[in-house]
Amino acid sequence: MDEAWIVGTAASGIGIGAGGGLAWILKKIKHNFTFIYSLSTGLIMGLLFLEMLPESIEMGGWFILVCGLAAGIALFYFIHYCLDKITIITGSKQKDIFVRAGLLLTVSIALHNFPVGLALGSTMGTDIGGTLLATLILHNVPEGIIIFTPLFLAGFGFLTWVLFTVLMTVPIAMGAAFGQYVGIIVPWLLACIVNLAIAIIFMIAVKELFLLAVKHSSIAYSSAVGTLGFGIIFIYFTI
Repeated sequence: MDEAWIVGTAASGIGIGAGGGLAWILKKIKHNFTFIYSLSTGLIMGLLFLEMLPESIEMGGWFILVCGLAAGIALFYFIHYCLDKITIITGSKQKDIFVRAGLLLTVSIALHNFPVGLALGSTMGTDIGGTLLATLILHNVPEGIIIFTPLFLAGFGFLTWVLFTVLMTVPIAMGAAFGQYVGIIVPWLLACIVNLAIAIIFMIAVKELFLLAVKHSSIAYSSAVGTLGFGIIFIYFTI
């Protein structure tokens, strides 16, 4: 199927776009930003521990996981250092944090989406490919929520939703096209890419979101709301 990359792009766009719609709903409670921080942390942890980590271990094993996570943490601090050199002016320190978190999450999830596209492109037309396609749509919904929630809270709107949805589908399209025509997947290399994304997303959740939530509320409150977010992802992936 020459249109594998088109199908993958459409599926990814549907999932991420739907997640953006749900994030718009969460925007309505932005007056309690500690709740949003804590809930987003739980959603992210659910995505990591219930989907991305098992996916990585299955592809590359524990050694590749540890090496990839170490490299990902180093990459996070490098990206963070680069962003510190860029002045983000929104008129609010709180909004600056939202923008930074949104950008970091976009970069890291884009990294994760490329190997997903590779797997989809190389299996398109098979039973496995059909399963991956359905999974892609469903699993991109929480990714969309995670990306768009901080961006919407920073004051961005419809055009941002369209632009970032397109940006997030590009790695899927590239990976699907490459995987379809090359047809060769190196599991440990894909695992390394996924591990980089895992480490960056984890650091964002802890450093950029959860610690700030605790600072402005309490560890008990933030943990309780975070557990709620984790539970939502657990239910989502198990129903």
